[in-house]
Parts: sequence; C-alpha cells; structure tokens
Amino acid sequence: MKIFFVVFSLIFAIANSAPAEDPENINPKFDAYRDTRLLLQTRRNRLEPVQINFRNENSLLASPFDPSKPTRFLIHGWRQDDESDISTETSLVLLNHYDYNVIFVDWSLGAGTINYIAAAGRVEPVGFFVASQLNWMRENNFVNFDTVGIIGFSLGAHIAGHIGKNTNGLIDTIIGLDPAGPLFAERRPDGRINTGDARYVECLHTNGGLTGAGIGAAICDADFFPNGGSSQPGCLLPGCSHGRAVDFYMESIQRNGFHSVRCDTERQASRENCNSGGGQWFGGEPSNSRHNLRGIFSFRTNRNPPFSQGPWLN
Repeated sequence: MKIFFVVFSLIFAIANSAPAEDPENINPKFDAYRDTRLLLQTRRNRLEPVQINFRNENSLLASPFDPSKPTRFLIHGWRQDDESDISTETSLVLLNHYDYNVIFVDWSLGAGTINYIAAAGRVEPVGFFVASQLNWMRENNFVNFDTVGIIGFSLGAHIAGHIGKNTNGLIDTIIGLDPAGPLFAERRPDGRINTGDARYVECLHTNGGLTGAGIGAAICDADFFPNGGSSQPGCLLPGCSHGRAVDFYMESIQRNGFHSVRCDTERQASRENCNSGGGQWFGGEPSNSRHNLRGIFSFRTNRNPPFSQGPWLN
C-alpha cells in the first residue's frame, strides 16, 4: 500500500464535509439492497425528490417517472450524501436543460464512514443493486438502455462501472468524474470503471498522480486530462482538484466550452504537450457516444468559473 494513501485519507476527509454522526456507528453492517436509496427528480418535482422502491412497479407508477423520456443516474463518492453537488446541483442543471428522469443513487450509509477501505469495499454491491433495478426496469419497459446514462464521481464512478458490468445489455453512456485511485488498480479492470462497461465510457481526470485522489490513468474509451490531470488552477488542496470534476461536468451541460486537443500518450497529456489535433469537447448532453469517440485528450481551464475557455459547442 502506498504511503500517500494515509495522507490522502486524512486530507480528503478534512476537505469534504462529513455527517454529524458517522453512519458506520449507526449501521455497521451496510447492506446495499437495504440501505441504498433511489431518489427521483423530474421537471415535475425538481426540488422534492421521490424515493423509488426497489423493483416495485407501484412505486414507479405512482412517481413522476416517465418511461418515454431519457434517464440519468447520478452517483456520489466517499463522505458524500444526497446534499452533495453531484446530487443537488447536478440534477438541477440537467433538468434546467433537458426533460429527463434523474435518479440519484444515495449510498451515504455506506460512503459516510471515515474508513475509506470500508467504503471502497461497498462499491461493488451498490453496483449490483442498481444494475438489478435497471435490469428490472428494462424487462418491464420502464427504460430503454439506449437512452440511459450514468454519471459517477470518485467512488461513484467505479459503482457506475459495476452497474454497467452487470446489466443485461449495454447501456448507452457511463461518465466517470475523477474515478477514485486508492485501492482501484489500473491492472484490475474487473474491479473498477473500464472501457466496455457501456456502449461508451468517458472519464475525466482532475486529481491523478502520485498524491492524487483519482486514478489518473487512461482506462476509458475517451479520457480527458484537464490542465495535466493532477491539480487544477485555483485549487490548493487535493480535495478541491478532485471535486472540480463535478464542477466541470455541470458547466459542460450549461455551456460546453471544454474544447480539447488529442494526445498520443498519457505522458503528453500530463505535460500538456499534445498536438495531435482536436475538435472534441468533454461531457455535455447528448454524450460523445454519438461520435464513437476514442482516445486521450487534454484541455485547459480558468482558475474560476466559468472554467471553460472555448470554443463553445453549438
């Protein structure tokens, strides 16, 4: 185990707000099927999420869920909950621009512990839980996998990968926002987000490197490394650079100006020394699945919002 893992755990725990009580003390034996919540928001209930019961037809029929519309799943990371930006802010940004079903995967009873190792061990069962729900929804004509996208941050990115690995057919898009690095080895694609988990898998790397919170490796169909992929302008702590992945994704929905340059290697991307052409944008809706995008990309951002420097995607 790398020494930096201990440093990472302490810094990241301090840099991110924690619940008043550690859920580990409340629920020491986390059960993904019992303790994970699926919270639905649509344009009909933007500010009042409705909980969907697991594989329960009456629960879905009584909710604002509309099977005719695309569905997006949002998944938080370590020490986060249903009040984190990947939930509250990202869902509102999506609904302000698109008429979607947005389902937030709240696994905070598993993620809230200060024990990162315990939280990381809960990634796979949460993925199984959501995949089982998705398979059931498809079998009962509530979703079409061609119009499903999953966006996960940090440990949530690896949950998204496990969802894709366990669905009965490929969903359209998975986007990993700075997938967590510690305990998720590049050489073990079966345990993390990876190309092949969906029809199209895109990853954004904002805090990789030796001391980073992210995996920092090209593991997806398309991998974007803003500002070299290790630290972000305007950030002093790793937690800030890690969290910028969510900020960049939200801005890509609102005004996509994250125009990138293609790189031949990760090394080029880390040094911001890419000159192999460009013309692609990170994130946004609809996803780059429609372009069948593949490769490694780099772009630069501003220190403060708006972060993107353009040109803007029409």
